[in-house]
Amino acid sequence: MGLIKLPERAVQHFHDHIGLIFESGQLAEGPWNSKISDFIVKLTRSNIAIPTNSNGAGVVALLRIYQHYFKRDRVIIQSNTMYGVKTMIPSAGCRLTGYIDCQLDTLMPNLDAVKNAISGHSKQEKSRLILLLTHIGGIINPDIQKIAQLCKNENIILIEDCAHSFAATLNKKHSGSFGNAGVYSFYATKAIPAGEGGVVVTNSEEIGELVSNFGIYDRFRQKMEIGFNNRLSEVQALLIYSVLRDWQYILDNKRRTAEYYLSACNDLGISYIPQDQNGQDGNYYKFTIYNYQVPISQYLPELSTTTSPVYDYIIGENNPLIGHHACLPIWFGQEFEITEKVVAELYRSFEK
Repeated sequence: MGLIKLPERAVQHFHDHIGLIFESGQLAEGPWNSKISDFIVKLTRSNIAIPTNSNGAGVVALLRIYQHYFKRDRVIIQSNTMYGVKTMIPSAGCRLTGYIDCQLDTLMPNLDAVKNAISGHSKQEKSRLILLLTHIGGIINPDIQKIAQLCKNENIILIEDCAHSFAATLNKKHSGSFGNAGVYSFYATKAIPAGEGGVVVTNSEEIGELVSNFGIYDRFRQKMEIGFNNRLSEVQALLIYSVLRDWQYILDNKRRTAEYYLSACNDLGISYIPQDQNGQDGNYYKFTIYNYQVPISQYLPELSTTTSPVYDYIIGENNPLIGHHACLPIWFGQEFEITEKVVAELYRSFEK
């Protein structure tokens, strides 16, 4: 956590406006939440954007709403994702019914893996299914358009966990806009870090209204049978908005670090997950290298300066990705000495 940095102008914007919140006395459900919504709608071209106090709160809200109002109570997730994704499912009153295998070159499932995961379900069972798909490492699942069409054809709800992928696009379309709904994260370690918070995006007016009312217990209309407080305070909303204003500046800064890693990997023949090919425009949440044949610790014995992999534990029955990929340090404002140290370790690993 000590490595998290924010742009000075984002911090200044927060300081310049924090007093207005206390002067107004509006500590919740105020203009800064609305500013986040408007910003996200304009950026992502989604119809609706609803701030929540975390990515997980948004995911649970969606799952609970689909379970209660649409009888969608069975969920399939990918084998390579955060453990918390697994815990969200029973927390929302749903049942985890399967896992989708993932590939090392993306850390995500491809279309064939998704087809295989749903192949054993009857038409009736599919009418109760939700596919909760996680975009990993800063890029969008390369097969998301095909997967979204498959879900539509098979009458399966697709929710995108976009915790890693804010501002990432595929063929100029933002994550969260391919399926029925998506949820971003502004947690302290994410690509656009603001300590905490999330945003649900959807193009469905019905789902948007349900998510919005769910988060305030539907205390005004008093029509919903379910609801839970997942609101974002105005103070946190101001911080998120202050950082959001500099999203492009933050990503450009990280790309400059990535250029050093790209040069070294291309020179040494190290495989990595690209963020700017085949229509992808990633956010460099992670810079991921991998090796099919041997674990990274054997392939690059001198590499010791890394950040946490995505992921290094097993969800489901199998995760062959463990040990075969590593993530090089890359964060906003990263000191050049760290980048230089990583590059030197990569080259030393190939010395005779």
